[in-house]
Amino acid sequence: MGEPDTDPVQDAARLAALRQTCLLDSPPDEAFDRLTWLASSLLHAPVAYISLVDDRRQFFKSAKGLDAELAAARETPLSHSFCKHTLQTREPIVITDARIDPLFRENPAVAEHGVVAYAGIPLITSEGHAMGAFCVVEHTPRQWTDEEVRVLRTLASAAVSEIELRGMANALRSSSTNLEALVESRTAELRAAQERQRVLLEVNNAVVTCRDRDSLFQAAAAALARVIPFDRAALVLYDRARDVFSVMGAADPTLEAPVAPLVPEWPREGSRAGWVLDHGRPLVTSDLREPPSFVEHPLLLKGGLLSVVSVPMSVKGVILGTLNLGSRVVGRYDEEDASLLHVIGEQMALAIENMLAYQEIASLKSRLEEENQYLQEEVRAESAFGDVIGESRGMLAALAGVRKVAGTSSTVLVTGETGTGKELIVRALHDLSRRRGKILVKVNCAALPAGVIESELFGHERGAFTGALTRKAGRFELAHGGTLFLDEIGDLPLELQAKLLRVLQEGEFERVGGTQTHKVDVRLVAATNRDLAVAVAEGKFRADLYYRLNVFPLHIPPLRERLDDIPRLVRHFVMLHAAKTGKRIGMPGDDVLARLQGYDWPGNVRELQNVIERAVILASKGRLEVRDVGWGAAQAVTHTRKRSLEDVEREHVLSILEETRWRVSGERGAAKILGVKRTTLEARMKKLGIARPSGGSRPAGS
Repeated sequence: MGEPDTDPVQDAARLAALRQTCLLDSPPDEAFDRLTWLASSLLHAPVAYISLVDDRRQFFKSAKGLDAELAAARETPLSHSFCKHTLQTREPIVITDARIDPLFRENPAVAEHGVVAYAGIPLITSEGHAMGAFCVVEHTPRQWTDEEVRVLRTLASAAVSEIELRGMANALRSSSTNLEALVESRTAELRAAQERQRVLLEVNNAVVTCRDRDSLFQAAAAALARVIPFDRAALVLYDRARDVFSVMGAADPTLEAPVAPLVPEWPREGSRAGWVLDHGRPLVTSDLREPPSFVEHPLLLKGGLLSVVSVPMSVKGVILGTLNLGSRVVGRYDEEDASLLHVIGEQMALAIENMLAYQEIASLKSRLEEENQYLQEEVRAESAFGDVIGESRGMLAALAGVRKVAGTSSTVLVTGETGTGKELIVRALHDLSRRRGKILVKVNCAALPAGVIESELFGHERGAFTGALTRKAGRFELAHGGTLFLDEIGDLPLELQAKLLRVLQEGEFERVGGTQTHKVDVRLVAATNRDLAVAVAEGKFRADLYYRLNVFPLHIPPLRERLDDIPRLVRHFVMLHAAKTGKRIGMPGDDVLARLQGYDWPGNVRELQNVIERAVILASKGRLEVRDVGWGAAQAVTHTRKRSLEDVEREHVLSILEETRWRVSGERGAAKILGVKRTTLEARMKKLGIARPSGGSRPAGS
């Protein structure tokens, strides 16, 4: 079936009704002349006329003030007609100055007949046929008031009554023998009109009372079924960002519950819904087996449907989607069905717009609440570093790298031992970037179980798994427009690495349990204390993800390689913890600083901070004394026996091994606590002569 012709001017039923009045080309009529005279007099307009519009011209049934040429011709072509537009819109048209109006400034009547200001009311009969318009014209700009438009409406109603009287008189004269059939037909039409009005009222009530999409669509479908038969109804929404359509709701009148859509989503190009979107008008297809064919038609035929009517759902000129009815009967739907469905579609569109706006507000509110909660947690958990402290060569090199890469959107991989301050570097990187106005979201990959981390990163839909009672946005969505910091990236499960790689490459993902693809704009920064190159060689980390992360590596040196920074760090930590405890503590002496610089600091800056905090707590009389530098009370300052650095290291390693019951690897192993690789720890144990005891808790000679 071809595209339906919906031009009101060429509507066959309208033209037939117009001809039935026998008013075209008829002589002037006193009843109509009185109305145009009243319009000119009451509205103080120089020109007033009642025009009837057929398929090729505008006929002046009555006119006052027309120029001599028009008054003699009593008609003008449609190209010169303003009333044609009034008829097409079926709404009053009020023009202050046609010379500057985009729709009418090119109309020949402006230049040839001096039409400048115009007000026209469509003449619509009780049967819904637009016969023409009642118009007044000024030759200069004029702002028509609401009261003047109401007066013109009243006069137009009187003109319609006269037109209908003529039509009824002619119809009675020509159909006197069929009067009973005519009455019955008119009664049936009135009943149908009443039923349609009742349906519109019920749909309007559903729009007002239903707060969710399922109940809204089911209520509207139930009301529709009484006036327009259908075997399947579907409400289709358009996603402009992705240029696809998806089914918001589907209904079968024989079933109480919503039915599953025949297909979840499809592209706009070549689709039936796309045609309605592009043309902005209903589409009636009497037989789906006949051309033109759209991408939805094979699936509809497979579902047993043979005829379909589709109408646009628009709000303020923007089409949100389509409302569709399908039947297993060929030729089930006509233009009248499409007209009613179109009106209902407009009501549905308004409800959907409000619903989508509410959902967007709820989503933004939820996101703000999540961001607020996250930021509160970050404030509580944030370390006390404040700023990056250090002027050693290694730290200056790292900071120089931060300045170079901060202004880009490149992925950064921060490496370094545990406690070196990688997170502080990441925060500095974010603060110097163009995304500093957005949020910095942190995820510790080592702190989350493998079964939880996917939901944390990508979010989940309601019902995706046991306990997923509501939809939750993941950290990628939370970090949209900002920076996502994946700490301990080396502990990310292998099965999630492919999904992370896709987000890095394409910027899109799906929530757990969902099918909709979400696009995000996130700058990713990762950190690890592991050697990812070794992990790649051992098959524990994807090589493609490693290369994607390692775009710009930043290495943070351990504290033992930046001993010159220890005095600055000590002063910072003393001031920080003294303020927290309310003590007045003097700066440590050179002997204390020398002792601190002589230690290897396997726990790096974090261990130094803990030592200084403990020293501030124990300080008395404003004097700071460091009695324990991380290797136990046996190494107190007052200890009389002097030992080598190797003895101290051996003692420390032994104490950690005993704490872990000689477990070397794993999350709770000694290597993890000491911040070194397992192979490194085993090599040091061999060099220090430490071996697992066969009986006691400690090897001999310790």
